[in-house]
Amino acid sequence: MTHWSIEEGDNVTPIPLVEHLCGVIVHPAKPRSAPALAALRRATRRRGWPEPIVIETSADSPGAAQVAELLAQGVDRLVAVGGDGTVREVAAALARSGAAADRIALGVLPTGTANLWARTLGVHGHSPDAAADIAIDGATRDSDLAWLTVTRADGTTRTHDVAVVAGVGMDAEAFAATKERSKDRVGWAAYFAALGRRAVGPPITFAATLDDRPAMRESARTVLVGNCRVLPLGLPLMPTASLIDGRLDVLVVSPRTVVGWLGVGAGVLLSRRGGWTGMRTHRARHVVLDLDAPTAVHVDGDSIGEAVHVEFGVSPAAVLVRGRAAGMSPDELIQQLVDDPERDLAALADALHRSRRWSSDHAREHLVRDAFLSLRGGELTRFKSLLNSGADHRDLEHLVFDVVDDRGARQDILDHIAAEAVGVEVPDLHVLSDIDDTLRCALHDDRYPRGTVYPGVIALYRALDAGHSGDPTTPGDLTFVTARPMDPAGLIEQHTRRGLRDLGLPPHAVLSGTFDGLRNHDSMAGAKIENFARFRLLMPETHVVFIGDSGQGDVEVGRRMLAADPESVRLVLIHDVVALPDEERAALRSEGIVVVDTPVGGALEAYAVGLISAAGLASVVDSAVRDLARIRWGSPAQEAAATALLERDLASARAANNFYSP
Repeated sequence: MTHWSIEEGDNVTPIPLVEHLCGVIVHPAKPRSAPALAALRRATRRRGWPEPIVIETSADSPGAAQVAELLAQGVDRLVAVGGDGTVREVAAALARSGAAADRIALGVLPTGTANLWARTLGVHGHSPDAAADIAIDGATRDSDLAWLTVTRADGTTRTHDVAVVAGVGMDAEAFAATKERSKDRVGWAAYFAALGRRAVGPPITFAATLDDRPAMRESARTVLVGNCRVLPLGLPLMPTASLIDGRLDVLVVSPRTVVGWLGVGAGVLLSRRGGWTGMRTHRARHVVLDLDAPTAVHVDGDSIGEAVHVEFGVSPAAVLVRGRAAGMSPDELIQQLVDDPERDLAALADALHRSRRWSSDHAREHLVRDAFLSLRGGELTRFKSLLNSGADHRDLEHLVFDVVDDRGARQDILDHIAAEAVGVEVPDLHVLSDIDDTLRCALHDDRYPRGTVYPGVIALYRALDAGHSGDPTTPGDLTFVTARPMDPAGLIEQHTRRGLRDLGLPPHAVLSGTFDGLRNHDSMAGAKIENFARFRLLMPETHVVFIGDSGQGDVEVGRRMLAADPESVRLVLIHDVVALPDEERAALRSEGIVVVDTPVGGALEAYAVGLISAAGLASVVDSAVRDLARIRWGSPAQEAAATALLERDLASARAANNFYSP
């Protein structure tokens, strides 16, 4: 056959038209299958292809045998016409067909009740003719398939393929109770009616094991596992689920009351998870549920009875599928960076920093989780430091504890961080510092004019950031821990950051507190300790230096840090602003808390325990001398007292390092 194409002027160029033989597997009982099949025949005729070969499914032969028959007849286009059950059977059979799975893509004409595969793939909602064009000639891409193995109470087992989602608990009970005639009569509403009748009831209890993480005890009304993104009407069920990421999304739904179901509904509508929604999510490649009692299970909406043990897995890129060609969204661009095996960590961290739409949107929660879970060992440590070196409050702590509101997603991140920290051989050094009366004179210190940045303190932070080796290549190793509150928009923290911006500090992060933490010194200390606990969850592989002052509860903060994590807290430096007596200083030193009068004294203590280099100590001395000369003193007496303390520490530092700095 030849197709004639008119080009410029009257030139006519014959273009050979490639013929394709299309095989169709159709579920004949679906009311919309007949018009879908008619549209498919029109699409092949428009292209001049032969009439498609059509084979129907039956209850005894739901699709796999038909795939084998069509491949034997030489088809190079394959289309499933039916619901999710038909798609599952055809896709799984094609995936197991050997070489054909690498060259033949599956198209879908959705004619079922929910059509979740088609919705997730983005081919639902088109006219029959447009859907037919996509099914036989759409863009191709790899798609994952899932599987589950159920173990029943009598010990028997069976493995099932999963196209979009499998469920354990209430939703499986609803699917089992929904009659085919009800689905044909009212469609997807029949499912929701059955779910509504089971909204309140006893929870299922089980132990869940995700990949190689420790088992978690859970209580829920239902658990969904799969690659399904949306519900009918386009409602986001698992908004981050994907058919191309090689992982399974796990949704645990656990409302406790009827009111709790309102939170579930609102969470679905608003694409939120965690907190008040009664939902939490995880992502894993392998999932095991050990159920306390026999519990209903379904696969793609088809009831498969009860089980006491369910194991889920995923087969990445198992089958080629056809869908719409689409441009890449900003979030997909970030996902591309995540998936790149030679990823640019700085580019990935920058992409997260630059997004101005970060909130607890569920899709973004999972995008953040994907970024963390894709990294290992020292690469993960560097990525976290890069996040902390950004210019605003969208730092490591913000992403994990504010953007990720979903408790399950956050736990996935923290579990991964903890597991990878074990393999980091050379711990990094991280500086946690107070601001007021530690970085600059602000509250209790009358030795310097109010607002003065202490002589040499910036150089001290830089020396500690570089470490004993003097290596400045690791960014983001300085975090200011403050009791100042963090508002939802980050305005207070941004104000804090603006006050630090022009001081010449190394890249740094800010851990904020709460309004309740401002009540008194004890509450301030409590807020900082809570921040320290968060920091240790985020950076367990690091060693820590804490720098505070003697006027706002920081002594207690240092004491509790040492008690909580003595092996990781290398040094606690307390800048004395209230003239602690010598005996109290000695007692504190016996606890591991070192009191100093100046940043130079702090640098000397850090040098003595190998935390800064000789060059670092020299830089602190030089900077302190320069900074001292620029201070505008309030009185000669103030200048004399502060200068005397500094000169004493300068002399000790010069002697310790055996150098002289004018």
